[in-house]
Amino acid sequence: MTQIILVGIAAGVAGALLFLSPIGGTTLAFPLFTLCGLPIALAGLGWGATSALTAALVAAAILTIALSGSAAIIYLALFAGPIFWMTRLASLSRQDDPDSADVEWYPIGRILFQGALAAAIGIIIVGFVVGYDPAAITDEMIDALAGWMAQSPEVAAPPTVADIEPFVRFNVAAMPFTVSAILVIILVFNMWLASRVTEASGRLKRPRPAVWTAALPREAVIVLAAAIVVAILAPGAIGQVAGTFVGALAAALALVGLAVLHATTFANAMRIPILVTVYVVLIMFGFPILLLAILGIVETFIHMRDRRLGGAPPNQ
Repeated sequence: MTQIILVGIAAGVAGALLFLSPIGGTTLAFPLFTLCGLPIALAGLGWGATSALTAALVAAAILTIALSGSAAIIYLALFAGPIFWMTRLASLSRQDDPDSADVEWYPIGRILFQGALAAAIGIIIVGFVVGYDPAAITDEMIDALAGWMAQSPEVAAPPTVADIEPFVRFNVAAMPFTVSAILVIILVFNMWLASRVTEASGRLKRPRPAVWTAALPREAVIVLAAAIVVAILAPGAIGQVAGTFVGALAAALALVGLAVLHATTFANAMRIPILVTVYVVLIMFGFPILLLAILGIVETFIHMRDRRLGGAPPNQ
């Protein structure tokens, strides 16, 4: 138990330092910030839920002292909380026959589903804590962008506020969707990296499943459809909350879509060029996430990987 607590304390300190990295203003600030949940994931996957919980509480205490209670809540809601829950689910298993060596572990698709929901809930909590005012954010972004463009020596004729406003308003309106989608991807990357590290160290308790086998349960598509309807029809805060769930679940389904591409291109001579092209376009433009999400929805119902590979349907 002492080792578990000590690992949790060390992980909490590391997580808090990574969360504080943007204060330094270095070029590595953002990459380090995106890894601020990694220590929690390492503690949870390698030493269990108690260690992960200790890490989360230690990090929150440090951030409260260094910054504020609001910063601690943001860290807990966006990173520590969802990752703690995902690592706890990853440790769950059952054994129908005590005399059998077969152990059924909690499916990674359901971990992904619940992680996406936790990410959306975390963003909503942060919105209430820090305050989310689209009009104020729009005005601030327009002023900042207009000032930056006016001072840029590379811009001969800087755009006017009227030119900038439609672009900014669109991006602010899309923030509930985009922020939650990005957060889900960051959380999944942290979990994946932690699983690789703990497996290499021999601390990973469960066999690490192949990522390309991940499949969301069908209720994920149902929740997504309901959230889309609410986001379209409901104005104001309710629509923004629904948009947060749309973004989180769309990102989760897009990851399943990527898994489908990885699986269905096995033994294909063009596999590497296809995957590289998809990733480059996805990183540069972002919009292909919608196409991948549609692919993930289709996979949820018709199991293309099963038909392509001739194996059992993906474990849900």
